[in-house]
Amino acid sequence: MTDAQVSGAPDYGLDAPGMVRGMAMLGVGLLAAAVALGTLLLAGPRWAGVGRSAYWMGGSFALTSLAMIASSRIGKLRARDRLLDRLALGGSEVVLDVGCGHGLLLMGAARRLTSGRAIGVDLWSQKDQHDNSAAATLANAAAEGVAARVEVRSGDMRALPFDDRSVDVVVSSLAVHNLATAAERATAIGEMVRVLVPGGRISLLDIAHVGAYAEELRRLGCVVERVGLSPWIFPPTRELVARKPSE
Repeated sequence: MTDAQVSGAPDYGLDAPGMVRGMAMLGVGLLAAAVALGTLLLAGPRWAGVGRSAYWMGGSFALTSLAMIASSRIGKLRARDRLLDRLALGGSEVVLDVGCGHGLLLMGAARRLTSGRAIGVDLWSQKDQHDNSAAATLANAAAEGVAARVEVRSGDMRALPFDDRSVDVVVSSLAVHNLATAAERATAIGEMVRVLVPGGRISLLDIAHVGAYAEELRRLGCVVERVGLSPWIFPPTRELVARKPSE
């Protein structure tokens, strides 16, 4: 199948599906309990405070789940485009997406390439994205019309399956924070620097530890060009851009 012979729409998945589902169920349950306290005539002086608390808590959980769904379906696309705009790709680069999942950054990068390649690497965990698999990612590449410029591999960000100085740009979205310890996260950042060519750039989006990533990059000799808020993703997400020194 060629890039022109594709159909269908890409699906970049729902982030943290278990959390979204749990918050939605809890929110609906609390709101239902609050309604029951009123309609069953239990909302006298003894129950009024309980009912109000249930309304507020239920509404908060429900709204949070809706915000996370909107973030997954709309917000992260805008965050992706802003991040890639900052990189100003020329079209001939080799771009590596670490923890690529369904390929949100991977396909965005591939669409900006001409003679270059976009490579995604992932462990394909189902915990943080529903139906996370290499096949689903390749289906998105076909739907986006970029299959000829995309490849995916299985691999651990703590030991990337790539040679030293073999990629021009490294990107990653909402992935590194999933590593349990600071030492593991530092190892992953070190691996990203290792595979970069001199003068190559790293750009990350994450919900936690971004300041620590910046410090590790500086320790490794990189120039941190930006650390700032990315307003399109919920929970609040920060963006980091750094450059490996030229030799």
